[in-house]
Amino acid sequence: MVQKSTRNEAKISLADILVSQEIMTKDQVRQCKVEQQTSEASIEQVILSMGFATNDSIASALESYYNVPFMDLNNYVIDPEVIKPVPERLARTYKFLPLFKITNNLSISIVDPKNLFGIDEIRDKLGCDIEITVSTEDQIMQALDRYYGSTTELDNLTDIVDEIVQTEFGDIDEDVEVEKVKELDLEKVSEEMLEQAPVVKLLNTILHRAIREGVSDIHIQQEEDAMLVRYRLDGILYQASALPKSLRTTLVSRIKVLSGMNIAESRAPQDGRFKVKVEGREYDFRVSSMPTVYGESVVMRVLDKSNAAMKLEQLGFSEGSLEIYQSLIDKPNGVILITGPTGSGKTTTLYASLNKINSPDINIITVEDPVEYRLGYVRQTQINVKAGITFASAIRAILRQDPDVVMIGEMRDSETAEIAIQAAMTGHLVFSTLHTNDAAGAINRLIDMGVEPFLIASSVIGIVAQRLVRGNCAHCTESYVPEGKMLRDIGLKDKIGTSFSKGVGCDYCRNTGYKGRVGIYEILVVDDIVRSLILNRETPHVIVKQAKETQNFKTLVMDGVDKVEKGLTSVEEVLSVATAT
Repeated sequence: MVQKSTRNEAKISLADILVSQEIMTKDQVRQCKVEQQTSEASIEQVILSMGFATNDSIASALESYYNVPFMDLNNYVIDPEVIKPVPERLARTYKFLPLFKITNNLSISIVDPKNLFGIDEIRDKLGCDIEITVSTEDQIMQALDRYYGSTTELDNLTDIVDEIVQTEFGDIDEDVEVEKVKELDLEKVSEEMLEQAPVVKLLNTILHRAIREGVSDIHIQQEEDAMLVRYRLDGILYQASALPKSLRTTLVSRIKVLSGMNIAESRAPQDGRFKVKVEGREYDFRVSSMPTVYGESVVMRVLDKSNAAMKLEQLGFSEGSLEIYQSLIDKPNGVILITGPTGSGKTTTLYASLNKINSPDINIITVEDPVEYRLGYVRQTQINVKAGITFASAIRAILRQDPDVVMIGEMRDSETAEIAIQAAMTGHLVFSTLHTNDAAGAINRLIDMGVEPFLIASSVIGIVAQRLVRGNCAHCTESYVPEGKMLRDIGLKDKIGTSFSKGVGCDYCRNTGYKGRVGIYEILVVDDIVRSLILNRETPHVIVKQAKETQNFKTLVMDGVDKVEKGLTSVEEVLSVATAT
């Protein structure tokens, strides 16, 4: 009789197996782990991207080590009837995927064929004999997301929730639903109804799928004949599900109850937030509701608390740029501005900067709208206009709290900007953001807000402009030759005809060719030369030209080109977010 392995048995990683098979060296594994710390990629993706192993060599190593066949899941199609009897939690716990079933024999692909305890539990729970193949963790988890994500219980749940709505409200005439919804919102929706399992399960399915896929925003969008669930992934919106319009009131009201909103108010916008814990990690959801023609639409921003602990080294700064930025945040006083459009990662950079300098002997105070992440040792203030807490009034109060470092979520008006500048001139280090297209443009923006050039020149020490570009998918990246016009537009006319890297699309990246995002940056140091240009009210173009000559200044496009040449992103992606200057 085979002895069961214990839960405490040491786990063998893919890297360990590749080393034991002499496909990789321990030094290469260390290099991969260092690279992995600065990216969101798995160890398998890093190994493949760094060229230390191929898919074929990984498959061969796993087959040899476990003495079972390797199953390539990337192009394997599974009958939904085989998936259906297998609980998702069981599949994710033991990281296996059911493949096919013949009579009472179920063939599965599993990450760890030596986990006899897990295989025995799978056999007991499913009541059938198990045949084993092996696959990589990446492939299995992607397949689980693909099958359980796309074959969720949404269709069944909508039928169940429709029954609940009918029970509570009677038949709803589809032609007058919008009018009737108003009545239901105000008079008939009870919190007890919204706690019923089907409604809870429906929302949980939407939230958990979003977390698994790593989306940044969930949109519940009302249309004339349906309610759409859309996810924003890597900056791009895509439709995840279409639900019956009869669910409008029920689902939106459930979200509003969780978020602490007033479910009886459907004619005015509302804001709220709630928390969800998934697999030991806590996520905040920042919620906004808005009345529209067909009913209330809701957007939920997904805030992964682990992002609050992001390090500067993980954001995508090139080595030279990171040294320059580090020298700025090490200064005792001055204003550091982070610029870029909404969704360009400014808040993440601010938090990473505070994490870098945060310590028990420094008093850091922030004023934000809203507070997205909680930081240890940092006192964070939320804007509340109704209570009289604006950026300007909050900064005045903060300066009486003996701060060393002040972070202001955004410079929205001249009063806020001038108080922040005065704080810097009296010995404080001040971080803030502006919405401008480039670093030099922030100077003109402050002048347009009414701040005198001499105040800017004497207080601002550095300006960072940033964008987020989608990164090439490690699973489907191939060489290609971009069009000559694109290379000229990006400033690479001397590279026409040269091969670069780009993802071609696969299941892992939803056939987009991209997975994850990478930051591109430009950093303008306000040195003596730039100060004199500010005092003379020179244009941003003149300031950039001078900075290129005297401080090795790189524009957003130039930094993007560096990342294109390293294979991290594509020419098209850099051109889509930045313009050559």
